[in-house]
Amino acid sequence: MKKISLFSLISLLGICVACQGIEVPPSATSTSPVSTATSSTIGTATRSAIGTATSTVEPEADNTPGTDPSSAIAFYSHRDGNLEIYLMDADGSEQRRVTSNEYDDDSPALSPDGSQIAFISNRNDPNPGACAHSCFYQLYIVNSDGSAERGLIETEFSTTHPDWHPDGTRISFDTESNLQGDIYVVNSDGSDLQLLIENGFWADWSPDGQQIVFASQREGSVELYLADADGSNQRRLTQNGKMEYFPDWSPDGQRIAYTVLQDRAIYVIDVDGGNEGRVTRQPFAENPSWSPDGNWIAYQSDDDGDFEIYAINVAEALAKQDGSTPIKLTDNHSGDLWPSWGLDYE
Repeated sequence: MKKISLFSLISLLGICVACQGIEVPPSATSTSPVSTATSSTIGTATRSAIGTATSTVEPEADNTPGTDPSSAIAFYSHRDGNLEIYLMDADGSEQRRVTSNEYDDDSPALSPDGSQIAFISNRNDPNPGACAHSCFYQLYIVNSDGSAERGLIETEFSTTHPDWHPDGTRISFDTESNLQGDIYVVNSDGSDLQLLIENGFWADWSPDGQQIVFASQREGSVELYLADADGSNQRRLTQNGKMEYFPDWSPDGQRIAYTVLQDRAIYVIDVDGGNEGRVTRQPFAENPSWSPDGNWIAYQSDDDGDFEIYAINVAEALAKQDGSTPIKLTDNHSGDLWPSWGLDYE
């Protein structure tokens, strides 16, 4: 099953989240290889500002994201006929294909130094071309230049949602299906597989590697939880009875971004559970990923009819009641999803 949005699937399946795979939008069509965002979408001002803002940016500062030359965004797209992994500069330019095969590759996660991308692929499924909503996924790693693609580990269960530990030596992943699953951790060479957290999924490590945030339905609604890095000291972070998912820890370790299903919006919250604030007002915004400088969040939205990657200035969005203007980073008709914002190894 091809990954896309929780919103569209939950509306069909009740609260059955199909994060193990998501369908490409009906309008998806094959396009020419790796289109880049147009100058009208990005612009010179855009290239001069993303990643250059600092944490002291005033709310009324120019809201045109530009380029941090040390920053890049991984994502996946159906633009070339099937789901593949792509990279682009932080302003949406220089979009280039990383994986190229007949299978579906998705859910990319950039390594801490930007040199590698972890992802999942359905190539191990007995019938990968027709497995639809029940594909069997396994973890893979590829160098960011597309070289040295290899399987990370073989498991008896389908895997999803990889996330790198900040030291680059370990990768967490989960077995989530229909809001049930467990979180595992494995060394980045595929050794020493361990169960980390039972009844949890969609995990993200803190920047110092000492904690992990994850979602769980263990108390009825899907809420966010925190745990120590070894899985101990599990405690609840959100308490509102809504469905929170896909958490992402800010680079300074002080806040966590996540999506609220009922509001179809991205929020941020302090790690102590205080100062919750809504970041997006755009329809169907999900999958937040912080920029390395902590000033921007990239995410996916189908505001224009198909999923694209956007970026928004967090300080401005929180300061303005109606939100700030998001910047579209990709623009094609096949769906671009699952941004992972990190360092550019090149």
